[in-house]
Formats: sequence, C-alpha cells, structure tokens
Amino acid sequence: MKRCLSLLIVTALLSGCSSLSGSFSTDDRTPSELILAEPLQVNYQTEIMLMRYSQLILDAKDDRSRQARYFYERGLLADSMGLRSLAHADFQRSLTLQPDFVPAYNFIGLYMTQTEQFDEAYDAYDSIAQLDPENNYVLLNRGIALYYGERYRLATDDLISAYNESPNDPFRTLWLYYPEYEVSPQDALAAVKTRYSQHIDNNWSWNIVALYTQELSETQLLAKLLDGLDKTDPAYNKILAHRLTETYFYLGKYKLLSNDNRAAESYFKLALSNNVYEFIEHGYARLELSRLAAK
Repeated sequence: MKRCLSLLIVTALLSGCSSLSGSFSTDDRTPSELILAEPLQVNYQTEIMLMRYSQLILDAKDDRSRQARYFYERGLLADSMGLRSLAHADFQRSLTLQPDFVPAYNFIGLYMTQTEQFDEAYDAYDSIAQLDPENNYVLLNRGIALYYGERYRLATDDLISAYNESPNDPFRTLWLYYPEYEVSPQDALAAVKTRYSQHIDNNWSWNIVALYTQELSETQLLAKLLDGLDKTDPAYNKILAHRLTETYFYLGKYKLLSNDNRAAESYFKLALSNNVYEFIEHGYARLELSRLAAK
C-alpha cells in the first residue's frame, strides 16, 4: 500500500516532538517538503515465531548449545519488534549458556553503547575480537562505542580499519568522519571528500556522504529521497522507511555538528518514527535524543 505522509501531519505521528512549524534549518525549505513512510508494523508471523521460540527453548532444556541458539534467535525477533528489554535478557541468557557465542556479544555491545555503559560495551567487543579475530563488524561497532565514549583517537583507529575492510560502504565513511571531526574538523572534511571521490557504485546512501562533503545541500539531499524508488513495488514502503531512518539520523548528526540542536532533535525523532528497530540508527537516535535532553 502506497502511503507517504508530509510533515504537515507529523505532530499527529510524533507525540512530544518539538514544534516543527516553520523551517527548522537554515535552508530555504518548509516542513511540508519532508517525507515520511508509513511506520513499519510487526506482522502476525513474527509474533507467532516469538511464541514458537519460547516453546523451542523449553524443549531444548537438556541441550545448552541448542538452547543458547534459540535464546539468541528469539532475541533477534524481540529486537526487530522493539522489545529491547526482552531481547537484551535473551542475549544475556544465550551467553550464560554458551559463553563463546559470538553473535550475542555484538548485541550486548550495541545495547551497552546505546545506554552509555561503555566499559561493558568495550568488554563485549573485546570478547568478539578474541573469539573471532576475523569478524568484519567488531571494529566498526567498537569504533562507534569508542566515539560515543569520547575516546576519539582510539575510535578513529578502529573505524579506519573498518573502513579499509569495506571502503565502498558509505556508512563506514560516515562513522569514521565523526571522531575525525572531533580531532580536527578541517582534516576530517578533507578526508571525507577524498573517500567520497573514491566510491565506485551508485548506492543511494552516498548522497548522504555528499552532504558532508558539501557537494549536496540539505535541501538537495531531501529532494532526492524518492530517487530510484518504484511506488508500484510491494516493498516500496519498507524500502522508503529504511532509507528515511538512515537519512534522518545522519541529517541529525550533521545538524549537531552545525550547532543546530533544535533541528538535530527533530531529525532524530523523524528517524525513530519509521519503527525500523533493527537499524543501529534507530538505537543511536534514542541515545542522541537522551544526550540532547540532558544539555
């Protein structure tokens, strides 16, 4: 079903959102030009699978390895539904049963970072590095944790290594930019421009990087939100929700660097509005809002 909501009705969708009447950026742009997807909903099959895993966990009580796997898989389902406390508890149970179960450490690290329990996050990621040295994501996720923990040079080291493993990933480029910016804004700008110039595919998300390189303005980026999307595609709304979650989060980060906290807050709330719980941008948007509220 093709439904796209303008920001004219965003206050009905985002209870508690700061006022969006009038433009909240320095661009010549009105709120009605912003786009939202229909928020994603948990489907019936996912709810049934959540109950099914509860039974599988009981059935596997004599097999610790299998039970650990089922706790982890139920945790994945709970995470995708936004049930973070249940998911966190299931990942912890998985590790209690099988302390070398690497995938669970990744989620523990994410949750600890998003609640600013950084020592616990570092411990989780260090466990992954020891148990699975070839893991492709530990450097990225640990680098993000170090960035939020304000250990910028260590974060840069991890995120450079993560970038070098996948230099054509626009999101690794963005996350590397943030700690580099904290060390030297001028050097960070030069570096992100160089990395952007080297990308070799047409991934839409490079448009977000182009904002940071100053090749696109905020208004131009927003004008491209529907580029390449087919409204007749049954997956159109889901794809749009994913794109908007990412775009609005990184716009929020961009506005923070411009010291426009009000605009950043609005963008982070827009990133949450699509209910794409499994994206790290969703969890980090909550962290950013919590930090803004504490200022």
